[in-house]
Amino acid sequence: MRNFLPIITNTFTSTCRTRFNHGFTMVELILVLVVFGILSAIALPRFSDRVDFDARGFFDQTQNMIRFAQKTAIAQRRPVWVQIGQADGVICLTYVQVNANCQNDAGAPVMSPGEQNWFRRTAPADVSFGAGAVFSFNALGQPNPNSAQTVSLFQNATLAVGTIRVEAETGYVH
Repeated sequence: MRNFLPIITNTFTSTCRTRFNHGFTMVELILVLVVFGILSAIALPRFSDRVDFDARGFFDQTQNMIRFAQKTAIAQRRPVWVQIGQADGVICLTYVQVNANCQNDAGAPVMSPGEQNWFRRTAPADVSFGAGAVFSFNALGQPNPNSAQTVSLFQNATLAVGTIRVEAETGYVH
């Protein structure tokens, strides 16, 4: 029994050692290269096309600005104006109505949280608003005029990026 045990141990350790000394097989390497090639063919065009990314980012930012206007009107119990200039591609928030192109803040700008400057954004290149709009939210969060408001964004003036809708009565932004 004494002689038998070391033989089994030595055989097991030598078998394990030789199994792990081998590298990858050619099939495994080719399979990894094919999978990497497919992933890079799908993923790289998404990173190189910035226009789609910028358009979607500005759409989300515009939607959040309109929501912020409603929340600010409710929290401060005063009207907050959302003004969208189609020609300039500008959206701004103020406490009083100014011109639709947001040229000046009329001394009553809504400050952007974190930046502490006028909450005013300009659309990136190749992104535009479908139409200009001027409306406000009252202290109850309702849009004024009390009707549904629609804000559309387009890429290259033809491809719809999305539509933001503000519901009448509730002011729900979606």
